[in-house]
Amino acid sequence: MKVLLVGNGGREHAIAKKIAESASLTEFYSIPGNPGINVLAKVANTENTPESIANWAKDNNIDLIVCGPEIPLVAGLADAALSKGIPVFGPKKIGAMLEGSKIYSKRFMEKYNVPTAPFVVLEDYESAVEYVKAHPQQYPMVIKADGLAAGKGVKIATDENDAIETLNDYMVKGTLGEAGKKVVIEEFMPGEEMSVFYLTDGKKFIRLIAAKDYKKAYDGDKGENTGGMGCYAPHQSLTEELSDKIENLVMPGIKRGFAEENFDYRGVLYVGLMLTKGGPKVVEFNCRFGDPETQGIMPLIDEDLVKLFYQAACGNLEYEEIKWKDLYAASVVVASAGYPGSYEKGKEITFETSMEDYIHAGTKEVDGKIVTNGGRVLNAVATGKTKEEALNKAYELAAKVKFDGSFYRKDIGS
Repeated sequence: MKVLLVGNGGREHAIAKKIAESASLTEFYSIPGNPGINVLAKVANTENTPESIANWAKDNNIDLIVCGPEIPLVAGLADAALSKGIPVFGPKKIGAMLEGSKIYSKRFMEKYNVPTAPFVVLEDYESAVEYVKAHPQQYPMVIKADGLAAGKGVKIATDENDAIETLNDYMVKGTLGEAGKKVVIEEFMPGEEMSVFYLTDGKKFIRLIAAKDYKKAYDGDKGENTGGMGCYAPHQSLTEELSDKIENLVMPGIKRGFAEENFDYRGVLYVGLMLTKGGPKVVEFNCRFGDPETQGIMPLIDEDLVKLFYQAACGNLEYEEIKWKDLYAASVVVASAGYPGSYEKGKEITFETSMEDYIHAGTKEVDGKIVTNGGRVLNAVATGKTKEEALNKAYELAAKVKFDGSFYRKDIGS
């Protein structure tokens, strides 16, 4: 089977490594790729737009497109490719709006009784400030930009000044571009986060193992939210009792919504949960695998990934469950100084072992050298028979890579 992988981050490199193991694979291409992915796949010679990718895939007889990031899906990649008869692992535009718009997703949850935090939608700065001033009892208050913001569109405001400053940044200064012009303000939900993923053809939902993601930049959950600084899998808080609550309280509304809205949704649904005293509640949806959770989940899948993804993409998922290796996996993100704020690129990376020992998230090759090209640069990923063994091996690997200003959290797994 000829496969084209869309994306250039750590999530896509983790998926690429699993695709490369597949007995179903005959030819493997990527767009735009990165130095790690390019060891495994040829770079497709096309522009990175939905229409160009769909045309290239048609011209080159691609059997399956696997889309890693959300932006191409929200832009309509699956719609463009499916119109040419090419199956895509990733939902069409309407389903991708569950991630593309916080307003859309919260209204979906409200409509179909999916448990989530109470919320209000504010579409201009003046009314948002008015709301904030009228609710002094609501702190901490969660402010979410409506659109895609690369993991940076959520602020937990601790007081009125903090809230108004955030609203000013998003809605007036436009620090997030169009994504922040409208906002959702919701009640803060205390509890532990859990990332749950469902492989789906739009009708059947198969839950994958859960991962524990660490969002804050620094040890002890300090600093700003990031795209994720590491993870481990499987999540140790997922008991049988909690599993039953997710299936009986959270998923029925989601499944009913998919059916009634007639989503042509073929891919993965990320359900971000907060484990509150009142039970699991949905924080957000993503229309793709999480990053860095994917880096922890992929090494544990004991199936032919291409076959699995192809069935979902064709709308005919025959699997009833997925086999997993009896192991733990851990991922530690090595990041650039300043991330998630501003950071410099182009720092040369030195590897004590091989560049192929790492998942590449924000790197590029310049004159034969691997340099930094993002905030989250590399993932040190390892598996082990215990959670501790996986974490120890991941940290050993993280210590063997260096670049100017590199840092990583030392408490992943806590």
